[in-house]
Formats: sequence, C-alpha cells, structure tokens
Amino acid sequence: MSDYSSSPVRIAMIGVGHIAAMHLTNLLRMPSAQVVGLADIDANRIAVTLRRAAAQQNPSIEPPAIPAFNDVEKMLNAVSPDAVILALPPFAHGEVEFQCVEAGLPMLVQKPVGLDMETVRAIEQKISDRGLISAVGYQARYSHAADIARSMLADRPIGMAVGTYLGGLPGTAWWRVQARSGGQVVEQATHVVDLQRYLVGEIETVQAVAATRLMTDVENLDIADVSIASLVFDNGAIGTLINSSGLNGVPREPWDHGLRLVARDLSFHVFTNGGRIATAGETRELVNPEDCKYLLDEAFVKAVATGDSSHIRSTYSDAVLTLRATLAINESARTGQLVRVADLG
Repeated sequence: MSDYSSSPVRIAMIGVGHIAAMHLTNLLRMPSAQVVGLADIDANRIAVTLRRAAAQQNPSIEPPAIPAFNDVEKMLNAVSPDAVILALPPFAHGEVEFQCVEAGLPMLVQKPVGLDMETVRAIEQKISDRGLISAVGYQARYSHAADIARSMLADRPIGMAVGTYLGGLPGTAWWRVQARSGGQVVEQATHVVDLQRYLVGEIETVQAVAATRLMTDVENLDIADVSIASLVFDNGAIGTLINSSGLNGVPREPWDHGLRLVARDLSFHVFTNGGRIATAGETRELVNPEDCKYLLDEAFVKAVATGDSSHIRSTYSDAVLTLRATLAINESARTGQLVRVADLG
C-alpha cells in the first residue's frame, strides 16, 4: 500500500473483542496507519486481542505497546486520534457513535450498525450534518468475485438471488439473546443481505418464517436457529435467504455463506473467499487475490488520509438500509405477515 500522507493516520479502536483482532492485524501491517489507543471494558480482552493480532505478523516478537483504556472519552482526549474503528456488539451501538460524531471523528463501524431504526437514523443524520467519512464492515463488497459479478451482470437482468448463511452457534452469550444480537439474520446473515442489495438492488418486500428447532437444549437461547425468507426486489428480481445456526462442528461448504445469482444461461456464486461462474459451456472458479477484509480497512484509511471516500463501498447510510432489510425479515417472521421494507423507516 502506498503512503497517503507524510504521517500515518492515527486510529483508535473502541471494542477490542474477537472481530477487533482482524482490524488490528490489518492495521499493524499497514504503513499508512498507526493504532494509537484501544478501549474496552475488559483489560484482559485488550491484552489477548493485541497478542493475537501481533502474532499474525510475527509470533516471535512481543506485541506493540498501545495505550489501553476502559473509558472512551478518556481515550479520545488522551490520544487525539484522526479516526476510530468501532468493533462493538450489536446492543452496544448508539451512545459511542454519538460521542465520536460529536468529536468530529471519521468512523469505521462493525456490522450491524445497531438494532433499531430510530437510533441509527439519528446517527446517520449526525454524520451527514458533520460531513464525516464513514464506513461499515461489509467486506464481501471488496471481494474480487463481487467485482466480477457487478461487471458481468451490469447489462443482464438477474432473475433470482439465493442467499445462504449456514453455520454453528457462536459461543458468545449475548449472541443467543434476540434483544442483544438481533438474531442470526441481523448479526450474521446481514453479510448476505448486504450482497443481495449490492449486486441485485433494493429489497422491496419480505415474507419470512423462523423457528427454534435444533438448539432447544441451549440455556438462555431465545433466537430462531432456522429461518427462510422470500424477497422481492424493486427491479422485479426475486430471492431467498436461508439460515441456520445448528451446524456446530460441521465442515463448511463454500456455498454455506454466500449468494447465488441466476441470470439467463448464467449462474454466479459469490462466496466468502471467492466465487464460481457457470454457463452452458464453462465453469470457472474465482479466488480473491487479496484479503477483502484488508481492502475494507485500507479503503477507510485511504479515505481519512486523502479526504476522498470514493473507494468506500459501504457507508453508514448504506449500511442502515441493510439493517432495515434484516429487521424487516425479523418482523415478518414474528408476525407471519408480508412486510414492506420501507415501512420500517
């Protein structure tokens, strides 16, 4: 990566759990970025995540000395960052974003951006009013397969978009509580819904069913572990979203987390790490030449350094629309009714 200014972009991280290790790993190998502060309510978690991220670079050396804080305001005052990365669980979004906007800081926010439309719309407006750069952690938009799909399908009508997110139950206690995680559609399958929006168009209506069938013996679990949603896009395409968190320990197939697009005489799979194009005469495998998670962080750092946000593929405002679509799926599953996505605000 090229240097974008005479000095690196000074980045502070808020929330230093599992997903933060990915961002830290990327930033530590990025010449144009410098991590100047880490904030989390758990000091041990900061130490563990920092060691894990540093080990990705060189397991034989000690992790860098980065100031650690248990209070966001104290960190922002002490280190004066140029930008922040918010790697927070869904239920923790809200107050911290308002705090960072008030400080005039560009933000990269982990998905989902929240759990209710009123809060995220208020944050969106504040970001717009201040003219701040924003990005959200939908890394699949930066994949080579997504680039090729957008190019190949630009002048072809897409008939159907079949999304899947099949996996196991995360070990984190909050994930199992609907009011704290939003459930699998909002917290995990949001990546697939975001790809559907990015590659097909806006989702107009949803009709969903969900059930807890497989994990009934798990303590304090109140989320669905299987669900199916039918989608209608504003351009007339149709789609589905199929989810399960009941495949614990089962080897993952490439298509378990991905999207299959159907056009005339063409099937295009977009996976987490690549894709597959199939026509009547050819099947071609695609491999992402670069880590799309790194490209996400790189685009944000470049935007902050240069003031040019054109390389950011998911802004906060755009991610709000993905959240709205996933909340609509939850609402349809809850009520048994067809839901117009725009009605959620």
